Amino acid sequence: MARILDKTIAAIAMVCGAVAALTILVLAGFVLASIVSRLAGLYVPGLTDYAGYCLAIAGAFGMSYTFAQHGHIRVEVLLDRLRGRVRFVLEIAVLLLSTAMAIYLARYLILMTLVSYDFQDRSDGSDEILIYVPQIPFAAGFFLFAVVLVLASVRALVRGNLTGLAAARQTERWD
Repeated sequence: MARILDKTIAAIAMVCGAVAALTILVLAGFVLASIVSRLAGLYVPGLTDYAGYCLAIAGAFGMSYTFAQHGHIRVEVLLDRLRGRVRFVLEIAVLLLSTAMAIYLARYLILMTLVSYDFQDRSDGSDEILIYVPQIPFAAGFFLFAVVLVLASVRALVRGNLTGLAAARQTERWD
């Protein structure tokens, strides 16, 4: 079961990483277009807004990939002093708390997107885009992050350790 969880997390993380990378490229395109249009004396409405949407979407999708690669910043001042079962229990508690927070955030973002759709809200920017259009991928990115955290929590509880994708060769156990 742990291998299936590993493969599922890896697959979701790779897709999310690819979407985040593609969105960063689109963001760079919007910034470049904004610079060139200003130099040419043209005004293209919405470029700054679209760049902001891309940044938010890239961040949302990048969370899953970064988590799977153990790239999130960890403050280990306390953890470095703990060993064995106590450390494992604390790390599991933090993982479960993070999972609960991500689920709450994903749920809220999905509900917010549905409300924006129901009311046909438009952005305050000059482009007046229907705001649910950029909200959908943003909410999807956080939903997938919540899924990855749930799977990682199950994986950690099944294995009895926190060995993950980037550290799959490690077999350290907290007994």
